[in-house]
Amino acid sequence: MALRNGHGTGAGSPRVEVLPPDELPDGVPADARQASPRDRGHAGRFADGNSLAAQGGAAKRGKSRLTARLGLLALPDDNAFATYHRAAATFRRVQCAELARTVGGGVCGPGPSSVVASAALALAWSRFFSDKAAADGDPELAMRSARLGETSRQHLLAAHELCAKEASTRPRAPVDHARRFAALAIEKT
Repeated sequence: MALRNGHGTGAGSPRVEVLPPDELPDGVPADARQASPRDRGHAGRFADGNSLAAQGGAAKRGKSRLTARLGLLALPDDNAFATYHRAAATFRRVQCAELARTVGGGVCGPGPSSVVASAALALAWSRFFSDKAAADGDPELAMRSARLGETSRQHLLAAHELCAKEASTRPRAPVDHARRFAALAIEKT
């Protein structure tokens, strides 16, 4: 977020704005996952106690129902928006994973996750209204769709910024390279 001088009719009044894409903080990429030979058992299937299971549990830590889902109610399948809502849920999940991987140092906290959820819903409604406007030939509905698309864009920029700022302030555990190399040597024998 940045404090900017207003322009146009709001000239001289300071405003808080989301940073433009070229000014967003870089963030912290997640550490690359080191595969372990113990992750897979017979016939290449996951073995009990594999390291991926621990990562899955760690990814769910600290999430609340409200930030892990788009809403608390399930829409019936015959609802006109249900298909768009499911697509929004997928978009939210993929976007949060991407933010965690590329910006958040492996974590997309509840704050950025909730902003991404709002972006996903705005995008879903944008697409819903766009399809309806195309079917009905309604230019006013098309304009509403465009505004919701812009809202989604702004939310995604804000989520990126918040995720990067959280990652930059999060303490990072030091890597014990000697222990890591010793573990790799034991696994090879």
